[in-house]
Amino acid sequence: MSRLSDFDKQKVADEFESIKNGNFTEEDTDTVLDNIEAILSKSSGGALSKFFDDIKTMCHMVKAWADKEYTGIPIKTIGMIILTLVYVFSPIDIIPDFIPVLGLLDDAAMVGLCLAAIRSDINDFRLWERKHSSYLE
Repeated sequence: MSRLSDFDKQKVADEFESIKNGNFTEEDTDTVLDNIEAILSKSSGGALSKFFDDIKTMCHMVKAWADKEYTGIPIKTIGMIILTLVYVFSPIDIIPDFIPVLGLLDDAAMVGLCLAAIRSDINDFRLWERKHSSYLE
């Protein structure tokens, strides 16, 4: 698999810096909630496939948070998750998704950066989810 150039890595890092602020809108939340199936479908192959389980968990976190079922998540974390998933869903990003092989590398890099920043919150949610398994079925 090809790797991102140093220039593209820097662009991803710069983009993630803005995502780390966690400033999201209701429209961003709706974009994720309305497109969970598309996000998961896009994430099931290529460079994103290694993050599929984490992306699925992130989608569950957004749904549980939006439904006010899961409140144990810092607002900055949910903001990073929502903005990262919007980035994954959007075909317009640093490397356009339609470019074979390279198209999803920036998306995968963005997800990797997000996961590194929120790993403990993902683990906390997974514990909550096990106790409330009937919620997301």
